[in-house]
Amino acid sequence: MQDPKMQGGKTRALWRNHNYVTLFTGQLLSTIGSAVYSFALLWDMKVLTDNTFLMSLVGIAWMLPQVIIGPFAGVFVDRWNKRWTMFWSDVIRLGITFGATALAMTGHFTPWEIILSALLLNTVGTVFGPAAGTLTPLVVEADQLASANGLEQASGPLSNIFGPAISAGLIAWHGVGSAYAVDAISFLVSVASLFFICAPEPSRTHEKLNVRVFFAELGDGFRAVREIRLMMALLPTAFLLNLLFAPFEIYMVQFVTVALHRTQVALGELNSLFAVGMIIGAVTAGLLSKRIHSGYLIAGSLLMSNIVFITAGLSSWFPSILVLMTIGGITQSWVNVPIFTMMQRVIPHEYRGRVFALIGTLFGGAMPIGILLGGIAARTVPIRDLFVFSGIIGGLLALTMIALPAVREADTLMPTEEPILEGTTV
Repeated sequence: MQDPKMQGGKTRALWRNHNYVTLFTGQLLSTIGSAVYSFALLWDMKVLTDNTFLMSLVGIAWMLPQVIIGPFAGVFVDRWNKRWTMFWSDVIRLGITFGATALAMTGHFTPWEIILSALLLNTVGTVFGPAAGTLTPLVVEADQLASANGLEQASGPLSNIFGPAISAGLIAWHGVGSAYAVDAISFLVSVASLFFICAPEPSRTHEKLNVRVFFAELGDGFRAVREIRLMMALLPTAFLLNLLFAPFEIYMVQFVTVALHRTQVALGELNSLFAVGMIIGAVTAGLLSKRIHSGYLIAGSLLMSNIVFITAGLSSWFPSILVLMTIGGITQSWVNVPIFTMMQRVIPHEYRGRVFALIGTLFGGAMPIGILLGGIAARTVPIRDLFVFSGIIGGLLALTMIALPAVREADTLMPTEEPILEGTTV
């Protein structure tokens, strides 16, 4: 165990890393901008059509590119410079959002153009996401990686808190076009931040890309996942958990209205405190990962999270449920941050783009399936029973995870010690 004073110094050193601070600031503002934009798209579709089917198409367009294009995009990400991949991705997304702003402000943004803008933005995002996951280890020290990932993990719930509120305020003040404009500005800030950071990458040579080489390198990505023991130990459980808890928001609506007999105000309070808990958990996860074995931290936090879920489902006292949702948010971040950090460490740099793209596709595909199954279950199973059942299954998955040797020995596998894909085309 390292000296706490030294650890505190490393935490402060992260903020003295100008490359990381510049990168994080740009990406935080961009993430909030994207939340502003997604809220505005749905609202715009609601006002223009009042058609729930078309509103659902916006959501599908937002998720579909990752599921379909993700694995293929990873091949290009591993060939391209990561910083410039992110830079040009945001330049393109800046153009898309600027076009949406102009159309909305002139009253020419049609429903199908709304759907198309969501589709195009997230198609470009299929290369941006894996590149971002690969870039962070290039700009921070190895012992800062968990803290950096914790801060980045916190940007998600922050955007969920502030994005819809900012978007709603802008729409009320100056129309939906102003919300689109804010996202365009956030992409401009991200582009500027990426231009000014320095992230040297290991030099690599590639065979000239053609159809054969493309699919060979795509296959290398699948084999990289298969041949890293830690990945094979984590991914099945993580997929099942995503499938199990994808309909969490649906469950919460039912729980608040049917079990607690409360209104949307209570739902907003619970969601907000869950997001606050995620922020607290994300910020503290880096410190915990230096004191607790990563495998035990993940499995223990996952078990605690499911106990919280069961307890909340059985409770009727609203203040206690507010506390439990906050704890649930904390423990979820304590699961997510070390998992992502471990993956960054065990996946060799030359495969990260493909592997992160494959992971995104795997989990992205689990979401709509889980939401569909959860929606059906919420109509037929009492919501409290559903909370308890989901929590028990999730708890059993946590115990299964810690029973796996690769998870218990996770810290000894970092950095990568296993030979990956000897003799492949990469």
